[in-house]
Amino acid sequence: MLTIEGLHVYYGAIRALHDVSLEVREGEVVSIIGSNGAGKSTLLRTVSGLLRPRQGKITFMGKEIQETPPDQIVRLGISQSPEGRKIFTNMTVFENLQLGAYTRKDKDVASDLEKVMDRFPRVRERMKQSAGTMSGGEQQMLAICRALMSRPKLLLLDEPSMGLAPNLVTEIFSIVKELNADGTTILLVEQNAVRALEVAHRAYVLETGDIVLGGTGKDLLTDPKVKEAYLGG
Repeated sequence: MLTIEGLHVYYGAIRALHDVSLEVREGEVVSIIGSNGAGKSTLLRTVSGLLRPRQGKITFMGKEIQETPPDQIVRLGISQSPEGRKIFTNMTVFENLQLGAYTRKDKDVASDLEKVMDRFPRVRERMKQSAGTMSGGEQQMLAICRALMSRPKLLLLDEPSMGLAPNLVTEIFSIVKELNADGTTILLVEQNAVRALEVAHRAYVLETGDIVLGGTGKDLLTDPKVKEAYLGG
């Protein structure tokens, strides 16, 4: 579904990604793990079209998209739930969800909204509420709901467990598994390496802009180097 080949991304003169290559197959959860500053969010922002690579190719369902504007990338079927949630706090929950469907002109938006609400009942309960008054966990659920409203073929999740209590982290990763079981392909960036590898069909380790290791989620969970660096030994 998604192929990234030889990707180089810079912030001015600072190299953020160096010769990154990976793939995401239809129906998979693929996780990217790594420490702060490794380039994980930069990778997702580049796939989304928010950053332009200096070199390399991104192919989504047979179409090169590295020069495609972000709104067109959403229309092609890629949607992102960003790091830090980035919800519109001064708008209602319902208005945030409407914005998630801004590229759509079809008649199924209302039925998709119902499906999303069925999966996230706490978001349904707060539809008329200002999004800024929600708890951190509820805001994260709203960010995922908003991304789902574009009906993505590929969902990009950037640090969905960041800042959440352990019980909410468990809930978020249960939702990730459910979404994938329902047919959504997911590219997940996550600092909680154990959780990320547990849900992943395959995973990659990103260190200072370079992919240094790849394999199945199960293999990386037991890899000695990964265990020492990211799993607490």
